[in-house]
Amino acid sequence: MDPCAVILLAGGVGSRMGTDQAKQFIRIAGKPVLCHSFDAIRRHMPQSLIVVVVPLDSLEFVRNLLSGDDLCTVIPGGSSRQASTRQGLKTLAAFNPLNVLIHDGARPFVSGQIIVDVLQALETNEAVDVAIPTADTIIVERDGFIQSIPKRQHLLRGQTPQAFRFDTLRDCYEEVGEERLSQFTDDCGIYLECHPMGRVRVVSGHEENFKITNPIDLVLADEMFRLRSYSGGLDQPGVHLRDKKVVVFGGTRGIGKAMADIMSSGGAHVQVYARENGCDITQDDDVIAALAGFAHQYGTIDVVVNAAGLLKNAKLHEQSAVDIAEQIQTNLTGALNVARHSHRWLKESAGSLLFFSSSSYTRGRAGYAIYSATKAAIANLTQGLSEEWAPDGIRVNCIVPGRTDTEMRASNFEGEAQESLFNPYHIALSAMRVVFGNTSGHLERVH
Repeated sequence: MDPCAVILLAGGVGSRMGTDQAKQFIRIAGKPVLCHSFDAIRRHMPQSLIVVVVPLDSLEFVRNLLSGDDLCTVIPGGSSRQASTRQGLKTLAAFNPLNVLIHDGARPFVSGQIIVDVLQALETNEAVDVAIPTADTIIVERDGFIQSIPKRQHLLRGQTPQAFRFDTLRDCYEEVGEERLSQFTDDCGIYLECHPMGRVRVVSGHEENFKITNPIDLVLADEMFRLRSYSGGLDQPGVHLRDKKVVVFGGTRGIGKAMADIMSSGGAHVQVYARENGCDITQDDDVIAALAGFAHQYGTIDVVVNAAGLLKNAKLHEQSAVDIAEQIQTNLTGALNVARHSHRWLKESAGSLLFFSSSSYTRGRAGYAIYSATKAAIANLTQGLSEEWAPDGIRVNCIVPGRTDTEMRASNFEGEAQESLFNPYHIALSAMRVVFGNTSGHLERVH
């Protein structure tokens, strides 16, 4: 048996998920989230004893799920995360392992690299944590007002696994006592409470190693599993997201937002620009400033996505000159602005530019002839630029999505059955395979 045992915490009720079923038991990609998390640990720690801590009423269910693993024991947890860890430590006392690794049952995407890094750090440290930088500004609030804004340089977001010398952590739990456990949110906090001068080694986590907590996380997890099932998945040759520098115009909603969410989760540095945050792609200066500001911060731009679009569902003779101009300016002039000002940056990185057209580009439809015309122009723009920019090493492609469940579509086509529409994340995944592939001038139909 490996000298490092594992406590896999799956005792929560998932109140933030808003479902009757605890998040760790929701099925994704064919099996419960907990099983994915268990398998991720087992793949990289094949000889370790794993203690799985679950709610009492789920005990038999989980024992049946994991019955084929001889180095696994399933026990009932406590009333909190810390209480469940305490139960796990009590169970492990009979085996007295040298080290213990603690992981969340709702983090199914922990990588082998993270586990290896944690175990290596534990060889020379008695406590190890996993963390990633925070991309968001952190504010300290008091009574509804900002009290302070700490600098982000040393602010990290904690993940799991965390790892410790077994005897050390067990003694810490005994010192804190059951009545004080609710004061802490994780095991490193308990360790530091008992060892004020102690040092917890921090190793790098990954944005992909997120914890399934809210409903949006289920969507992301499902799509990430789908992506991994493709030959060009996140962990396969073909799509390498980590540390890519990506600008998404029109990324605050719809397919653009879905792409930004997935690429951020995969480790890319993503910035979204839209009218909501002060960038109007119909304005040259806005586009120039957005691209230059991003390049100044990250040094380069690998990918530019233009997902901004405008549709007004009305007959041509019923639309005003302003309505017509807005659609042309957003859908075509805006795309030209994005392309024109992206060229210098994408030439430096031999990068990729992605547009979005519409299934109506091949045949204009009544009620949105203007939109159809502009999307036909985008298809031709894609093919023309792919030839123009080939000597510069820039790939230019276009996604042609089917009918997709976006806010723009909902506002123009009332009463459509949601089940008849594509999920934006489904479209986003196809888009990513094109963005990070080798083709150029390609019109990818997603149906």
